[in-house]
Amino acid sequence: PRFKSARMVLNADAGGGTLGDDGTPRYYSIQAGEKTYADYEIVITNPGGHSSRPTGTNAIVDMAGVLERIGAYEFPVQTSDVTLGYFKEPEYVGQIRTTCVATMINGGHAQNALPQHVSANVNCRIFPGVSPEDILQKLQDIAGKGATVSLPIAGHSSDSSPLDAVVMAAVRKAVDGQAPGLPIIPQMSAGATDSLFFRAEGIPSYGVSGIFMKPSDDYAHGLNERVPVDSIPGALEHWHTLLTELAG
Repeated sequence: PRFKSARMVLNADAGGGTLGDDGTPRYYSIQAGEKTYADYEIVITNPGGHSSRPTGTNAIVDMAGVLERIGAYEFPVQTSDVTLGYFKEPEYVGQIRTTCVATMINGGHAQNALPQHVSANVNCRIFPGVSPEDILQKLQDIAGKGATVSLPIAGHSSDSSPLDAVVMAAVRKAVDGQAPGLPIIPQMSAGATDSLFFRAEGIPSYGVSGIFMKPSDDYAHGLNERVPVDSIPGALEHWHTLLTELAG
């Protein structure tokens, strides 16, 4: 709420330069969109009973079927100005649809009893502009009548940010400081950054990191998460140029 009047957001946690295996700059990505993060809970309940007297239903078995159907389902292919711009770089293919995967499951209360309650978490990365409620309905359709699908915490859905000419010109000058003439391509992140919250409030947000690195050095969220030390001086100059240009 404090930044609703902001013209734009520059995010250092997305975008950046990609190096080839030989260390040569290949291209620069400006992140102008990202998927909506949403966790859905699926619950199946049964009357239960003793394991020596199995009935025609079993909540764990039923949940396995639900998750198998969700795992096999492919959401429709979608595109935007951002993703179409990214696909002009023929060697790289980004995410083109919503994805949903099972990440956690919990069920049963005793080794010798039929399960009365089984729940599973399904994590979805939703294509920009698609409502989390629409995905909720699709998951419910896939799960069927025996399961209840809910969205415990509402997702922050947002459209991609427009490729502003002033921003693109400033990024061009900043990138030229490290790699003159390097192709700049728009990117939609398959994951999520803080830009998501600003876009949801109608504030354009751009991932414009000054780090140049090889994909093989990217250990994001891993035990070895790091950036190359020799990329830091160029990144500092990148931000100095970018901020100077946009503040002018």
